[in-house]
Amino acid sequence: MGRPDGETRTSRVLGSVDFVRPKLNVNDESIIDESKLLTTISGIRCSMPYTIKCAPDSFATTDDNDNIDVVVATQMEKIASKIFDECDIHLSNFNPDSEVNIVNSLSMDDVHIMSSTLTEVILCSKELVKLTRGAFDPSCKPLLNHYESMAERSSYSASSSSSRQNSTASSSVMEEEESMMMGSPNTLRKQRRVVDYWRSLLDTGFADDPSDSRVSRTVRGLLEIGQWNSAFSVGVVVVEDNDDDDDKTDSNTSTKKRQYTIRKKHVDARLDLCGIAKGWAVDKIAEALPSPNWVEWGGDIKVMGKHPSGRPWVVAVPEPPKLSDLKKMVASVKKAGQVGPVFTLSDEHVKKEGTENDDEREYLALIELRDGDAVATSGDYEKVVERNGKLYSHVINPKLGRLLELNDATLAQAVIVSKSCQAADALATAVISKENPTEAREMLEHFRTGYRYPVRDFLLYARRGPRIIRLSIPGVQSKSDRERRLQRHREATVIVVGSGLAGMSAAIEAADARAHVILLEKEPKTGGNSAKATSGINGWGTDTQAECGVADEERLFERDTFRSGLGGRTDYSLVRTLSSKSAEAIHWLKHNHGIPLTVLSQLGGHAAKRTHRAPPREGKPVPIGWLITSTLRDKIMTDYNGKIEIRCEMNVTKLIHDVDANGVKTVTGVEVNGSEVINADAVILATGGFGCCQKEDGLMKRFRPDLIGTATTNGHFAQGDGVLLGETVGAELIDMDKVQLHPTGFIDPADPSNPTKILAPEAIRGSGGILVNSEGKRFVNELDLRSVVAAAIQDNCSPYKDDSYVGPAFAWVILSEEAQELFGNSTLKFYKDKMGLFEECEDVEAIAKLIGCQAKTLETTIQNYEVAASVGTCKLTHKSVFPSPINAMSRNLVVARVTPSIHYTMGGININPSGEVQEKIESIVGSHRRIRNLFAAGEVTGGVHGGNRLGGNSLLECVVFGRIAGERAATIKHDDKIMFTQLQTDDGHSENAWVPVTLREVRNTDEKYGMNTREVRFNLHGSLQHSGMDIGQFIALRGELDGETLHGYFSPITRPTDEGVIGILARADKKGGPIAQLLELSRPGSVFYMCAQGGLRLKFEEKRILYHGKEIKQIGLLAGGTGIAPMIQIMRAYGHYVKDHPNPEKLPPFQLNLIYACETVGDLSYMKILNTVREQIPSRFRFYIKLSKPPLGWTEGIGFIEKHDIIMHLVEPSDNTLVVMCGPPIFEDAMRKLLLRVGFDASQYYSYAEGDRVATRV
Repeated sequence: MGRPDGETRTSRVLGSVDFVRPKLNVNDESIIDESKLLTTISGIRCSMPYTIKCAPDSFATTDDNDNIDVVVATQMEKIASKIFDECDIHLSNFNPDSEVNIVNSLSMDDVHIMSSTLTEVILCSKELVKLTRGAFDPSCKPLLNHYESMAERSSYSASSSSSRQNSTASSSVMEEEESMMMGSPNTLRKQRRVVDYWRSLLDTGFADDPSDSRVSRTVRGLLEIGQWNSAFSVGVVVVEDNDDDDDKTDSNTSTKKRQYTIRKKHVDARLDLCGIAKGWAVDKIAEALPSPNWVEWGGDIKVMGKHPSGRPWVVAVPEPPKLSDLKKMVASVKKAGQVGPVFTLSDEHVKKEGTENDDEREYLALIELRDGDAVATSGDYEKVVERNGKLYSHVINPKLGRLLELNDATLAQAVIVSKSCQAADALATAVISKENPTEAREMLEHFRTGYRYPVRDFLLYARRGPRIIRLSIPGVQSKSDRERRLQRHREATVIVVGSGLAGMSAAIEAADARAHVILLEKEPKTGGNSAKATSGINGWGTDTQAECGVADEERLFERDTFRSGLGGRTDYSLVRTLSSKSAEAIHWLKHNHGIPLTVLSQLGGHAAKRTHRAPPREGKPVPIGWLITSTLRDKIMTDYNGKIEIRCEMNVTKLIHDVDANGVKTVTGVEVNGSEVINADAVILATGGFGCCQKEDGLMKRFRPDLIGTATTNGHFAQGDGVLLGETVGAELIDMDKVQLHPTGFIDPADPSNPTKILAPEAIRGSGGILVNSEGKRFVNELDLRSVVAAAIQDNCSPYKDDSYVGPAFAWVILSEEAQELFGNSTLKFYKDKMGLFEECEDVEAIAKLIGCQAKTLETTIQNYEVAASVGTCKLTHKSVFPSPINAMSRNLVVARVTPSIHYTMGGININPSGEVQEKIESIVGSHRRIRNLFAAGEVTGGVHGGNRLGGNSLLECVVFGRIAGERAATIKHDDKIMFTQLQTDDGHSENAWVPVTLREVRNTDEKYGMNTREVRFNLHGSLQHSGMDIGQFIALRGELDGETLHGYFSPITRPTDEGVIGILARADKKGGPIAQLLELSRPGSVFYMCAQGGLRLKFEEKRILYHGKEIKQIGLLAGGTGIAPMIQIMRAYGHYVKDHPNPEKLPPFQLNLIYACETVGDLSYMKILNTVREQIPSRFRFYIKLSKPPLGWTEGIGFIEKHDIIMHLVEPSDNTLVVMCGPPIFEDAMRKLLLRVGFDASQYYSYAEGDRVATRV
């Protein structure tokens, strides 16, 4: 990389094995001379340097080219100086006459009306104090003043104490005199210790020991006035607006405005706004200058637009100085004349000794900035306090009220990227004050999703390691991880059937993963039902939510999805994938493809505003489905020309596939239009649902005959083609009877009998539209689930009648002026004026006349609604959210007729979280198997939505699972069918042995048991790859959390021959160690690294079982806790061995026996599998459970495994017997001793803890 645009500056195994410092290629000849593109000004304000860069052609000027730089620079200086002056007047602590110092000098009785500048900064500060829980606090200045004073006094005290100690040590005469005056030397020493102890208490707060949270009585007192809530209060007053207005014609007319006030709660309270004020100024200058621009002041940076060369702006993050270098710097500034004990270290001091220029500096990262991004940095080295030869950070921990001694373990630097420079500056300071890297990261997580200026990136640094923590969104791969992973396969040909949003998402993602894609569409044009969607696309934790101040959570989104899906099959893993990928899906559409998903609404069944739409364009509504599909289609036609072929009017009539001797199916291509065959490496079905299938032999007739003849919002093409294609090759169909009726399909009064309805968007009710029946009565919470509202209309409303036509039950939806405004007048105009679906009514009486009900009844209904809204709940319908008001006196209303219509089919093809199509099979363990090379996404699938889809989840499902299926299909071709081609060397450093794997899903290990354990499944890179390991071999798993590289060692529970996946058993509690916490925090898509290790290595041949070349007739398994994992793999392999054995009746009885010991029932895992295997091969396998702490009613073994347990429930010693043990080391040690007492020798058992050097070392 070439030279960056600037630098951030400051006014277990520690560290990551994958961390590589970036290199700057400043001599790259391709780098454009930016002096030709940018006009730059620089200078110093408030003792801090600033640099501002702008593109000269963004200024309106008539000067010729020779003078343009001078003219532009003058305009830039004028804009910047105005804001610098404003900052100095209102926010500078160094200006004695500034507004902030006026506040600092207030008496207790004074109330100060703040300027708009101070108001903006104070309100931002107040919000951040609350959100950081006091980690950032601008009122801590009294504490800082105290410590600076203490440091000065300690310097004097230290020199006096040193003189006294020296004279005492050198003069026995003085000791004798003191002894005569004050008693014995022992007494004197005790008295001095007491004095020193009390003096130390006064000084406590200089935290030499980070674990020591003691502070002195003085500091405790200052804490009461050095924290925002006890120091200041903010209020509001209404004052006359005295602004001059030449347009005012009535001198008697006066206006009032609200202004904010501030007052002290304690006379000694003080504000220090320097850092956040600097950020405020940088924000204002960048926003005032024309784009593109770069503004930097005192290390805070903000950019607008892109760099004029077309690339992103880039900021380099230098590595902070070592502690030894800091001490040298302090000595240097002392020599230069700075007077302590507080020393300010400029960037020139921070540069390492011997470094002649910036090009030789070491950097931690290069951060690309997007339009509007701001960067702020805080470090423990920008200002230091010296006391007794030790250096302390200038940053105070506001909650504990102490300074921290500079050290290697705690945070030394924080770099924050946000849309607000003042927020980034405050957060950088707050992070340093947290001290602990993990706590700092946890605090910043909230600001990624729950703050109006979301944190887009951060870098936290501690010297030891070094320990570097970057923003990592669970489930989202880093750019480097993705590139490394996508280098491991060959180019594939992928067919995508269907060109709606799922199909287009799959096609683009497959092409990005280096596949050649053929997109087949049976209709003359692309888009499908996706193009008809109007409600929007869901996502939680998005930047749009943050910018709108909407706090949302994973658990709320998932709860809403599960609750909506009650009554159907809502797969936990699919919902978790949908949830964790939702923000990434919005980001992909918004930032990768330029779709402005900036408008939020709260649909029925949602706990928060999370449904994203686009704003009106030139005053006209933009149907979100059409916007997304047309944008992606245009992107395919331009950016993916040659990579993606779109072929319309290509009806896929058959899936070409092979079946092997074991019944495993492999799809190899498709048949089109009944004759043409197109071969491919993978096929993705994205054909949509069957919501318009009314044929006698169709899917609706098969699964929901009661809905034949019901109106629909679907296009005529929604016939369920993909479902039928999948069914012909054995795909399992689930929830096929789950068909969603959207409660509000418009009835066109000009064509009421038309069976195809235009969808009345969910946003109509979400904006405050109310539903009444023909009697003028409300009957339902308009924001309830779609299924609830639809059923309520059918149960409480009359059939639509028009002359001889009698239609379905229908309701009237009424919108007040406020609801119309919230819904969008331009959108309403489309439905009302162009489509003729709304009618205008002057007042409530006019609506009653249109409906045909008593006016008094409707007035009472609306009055009751108004009362319910005022108290926040409706007793009749239990409605608790009232988006907009309406009352009996409301005027200029609009009304429309709506009826439930078939909208969506929740059922379809069963897929796993990787989009792989599943077929149902009979097996020893497990009941499903994927169909090789076949994938599916979108409405063609089932298992995501259950009994009723949550509004806004349809488009989301298309993007999430379309992209997953696209990449999974694209990475299907590999030269190596075996994933682990190398073993890790004994020293553990063979990096070629480590291969990337992505987290697929985390599942409960049992329906009833396994509360403390989880089954974790990872995707191998290729869907057709297998691990290549032996039965009983184990793996090492590597990941990174909070700047630490974590390792775990696990035995797979999946068989080595299982394709595309490897599963492990892991504890979900603290007993699982740090790697368990990492797994708990990870989400589908997270990248880990895995390598094969040693282990048991059993081989199951056709007629015999071998261990180190010796045939084994009986196997005993001893499992303790999570040691059950390798036993599950052995059991699965043995079950298939019995099933495939040519003469299973000749196998010895109870050839496989298990004793399973745990502490509690919550530690038991896979009990369902154990029982299933016993039922499948009852004469071959048995197991016995022992619990240390059994529950009431337990009937099996209690306590630890003893000698008689081995004799009765395991196997007897013999040359053809093998006992395998796995569990905690103490468990295996006890079992080895027990087996020796029973009569086994060392050649007849295998211990995981003893049998592999890596495991022993760990």
